[in-house]
Formats: sequence, structure tokens, C-alpha cells
Amino acid sequence: MMIFERQIRGFIAVSVILALIPLIHFFISSQMNTKSPVLSTSGSETIAIEVVDENGASGVFFVEPGISVNQMFSRLKTKKIRTEDFKLKNGTKIRLVPEEDHRKIVIEKMGAAKRLALGLPLDINLAGLDELTLIPGVGDVLAANILEWRMRNGRFEKLEQLMVINGIKEKKFSKLRQYLYVEKW
Repeated sequence: MMIFERQIRGFIAVSVILALIPLIHFFISSQMNTKSPVLSTSGSETIAIEVVDENGASGVFFVEPGISVNQMFSRLKTKKIRTEDFKLKNGTKIRLVPEEDHRKIVIEKMGAAKRLALGLPLDINLAGLDELTLIPGVGDVLAANILEWRMRNGRFEKLEQLMVINGIKEKKFSKLRQYLYVEKW
């Protein structure tokens, strides 16, 4: 009889401990900061900005449209940067260059492979052969045809002009459209 009572007490003790584990987990997790770091979450309401520091390390940050360069660096809590403030555009690459007591920035466009990986289109008037061949459905021949048309006719005024190029009809154009755009002058 004695063993049976100890087994029941042991079973009750184990049950109480097992019942307390979720409760303890709830209190511990509610005390932890589970918020995403500033500038880390992508989505349809954000734009992608690449920042390259003076050592060549780079990172992509996602910010709300309309944010300025100074606002972004303020959120990053970075050391002093001297620049005129301006609104950031999707796909901008910011290179930090050290100077005596501060940093200055150089503005560039994000590379084609990174843009495409982030779902950002390429400017058809600036894309080269290697960049165009990164687009699904565009091989060397089609990329060369696009560049040849651009060389003979100048810049594309609208994306639909691609359909006059040999190898691009409506079906192909509808697949390519998401990867390309025409920068407005």
C-alpha cells in the first residue's frame, strides 16, 4: 500500500510541474523584447536601401516610403554623416566614405542581382547584357537584341516598346514586365 501512495504523490507532483511549465514560459516570453529591430522588416509598405560601410560590409534596410537619408541614419544610430538631406528611393545604394572627423555618402543604384532578389525591377535603359540575362526568360540572344534595339533607337520611352524586338510578343512581355521599368526623366 505504501508504494501505491508514493506513486500517486509522485504522479501529482509531476502533473503540477508539467502544468506550471506553460505558465512559466508565458511569463518569461512576455518579458522578452520580441519586437523586430528597426529597419529590418520588408513588406509592401517599405522600400529597400543598401548601405555599404567603409570596410565594404553591406546590408539591406527596409524603410517606409518618404523617409530621408538623415532620418534613416538617425534610426541606425550611426556616427556623424555630413550630407544634404533628401528622400530615399527604392533600390538606392549608399556607400559610406570616411573623411577626417565624419563620413560622407556616395549614392549609387543597387546591383542588378540584389535588386532582382529583392523583387525590384531593373531600368531597361541602364541594364547591360549580364544584368538582362539575370531575368528569368532572357538569355544571351534576347538580351543582345534588347541592347541592339537600344543602341539603334535610343532609350525606351515606355516598356511596351519591348514588343517590337524579335523574340518578345505579348505573352513573353507579360512575363518580363515585372522585372523591368523605364525611369522617368
